[in-house]
Amino acid sequence: MDSHRAQLARWLQLFAAKGVQDLALVNRPWPRDMRLPATLFTINTITRLYLGLWKLPDAAALRGASFPHLRELGLCCVEMEHGDVDSLVARSPVLEILNILACFKGLRLRLVSQSLRCVQISGGIMENIAVVKAPNLERLILYARFDPDRGLCTRARIGDAPKLHTFGYLEPVHVLEIRDTIIMPGIKASTRTMVTSVKILSLHVRFGVRDDVKVVPTFLRCFPNVERLHIMSAKCDKPTGDLTLKFWEESGPIDNIVSRVNVMSLREFRGEPGEVGFLEFFFQSARVLKTAIVVTANPDHTPFLKDVAFSKVRRSSRNMASKSCKMFVLGSNGPAGGDVWNFKTGANFSFQDPFSVAEILSRG
Repeated sequence: MDSHRAQLARWLQLFAAKGVQDLALVNRPWPRDMRLPATLFTINTITRLYLGLWKLPDAAALRGASFPHLRELGLCCVEMEHGDVDSLVARSPVLEILNILACFKGLRLRLVSQSLRCVQISGGIMENIAVVKAPNLERLILYARFDPDRGLCTRARIGDAPKLHTFGYLEPVHVLEIRDTIIMPGIKASTRTMVTSVKILSLHVRFGVRDDVKVVPTFLRCFPNVERLHIMSAKCDKPTGDLTLKFWEESGPIDNIVSRVNVMSLREFRGEPGEVGFLEFFFQSARVLKTAIVVTANPDHTPFLKDVAFSKVRRSSRNMASKSCKMFVLGSNGPAGGDVWNFKTGANFSFQDPFSVAEILSRG
């Protein structure tokens, strides 16, 4: 696009004149930091907009932007300054879906929107996301990684979001703040530290890292009405101690596991002691569990004995509290760590549960 600036300007004029509604505008191959022409923001007929490999215009150019009909916005490998996305959201009064892929600078997002229903962030680095006031937000899906080498980790704050139903992938390395309280291991549960609307929760846990596992019971108690629990077991290169069944027993009962969770899945299972300890505790506690799915990692990418892992799952489920639970043990043929998050699945509201293993396997 850098060598076709005149044509690009003409295209945007034609798009505006013809009232384009669905637009995907990608600058390839490079440079990634080519500034997006401000003319784009005069096309006020757009309902669905995806931008890839651009740099957003400066604040002065965005000041006059208005997308009165925009319902879906996707930003992929787009360079932006802090506050740019907030500004675009504020100028899109009917925006329902916001997808952000691979923000490498460190994304900071402050969500204030009457219309947003689904926010998905995948890849890249996310520093801070604050759901300040989003009365219609139903899904918040964070698949971005933290960056310890740069001293960055994700801070997720949930403020006013009364309809938030689906939340993940929450990681113990995330700083979780509910309203004005930072959630720390062992904090006493109260109305100020709970999000009662969440029914579907997904966690990303390194069961071989002691500090990670110690946070999990506290996180689970923050979402007391969870009915579907999905866990991705992350590979641990430098284990610091496996917390087995004894740890979970000493942490005390977790009410949502005992009386709420009816669907549980654990993906990327390798048969490690920490994973087995969690499964034993979960199966012995979950009285209303109807479906449990354990998916082992792909042995082509992660060295472990598949048959041994299968037998460990079976042994851990011998003393199930629920006598009506259907148990499935599957093998993965996918990449190490699981597939990249799929925006299309996450934003499809006909899927009750975007983290469902059945949905994930069906699209593979």
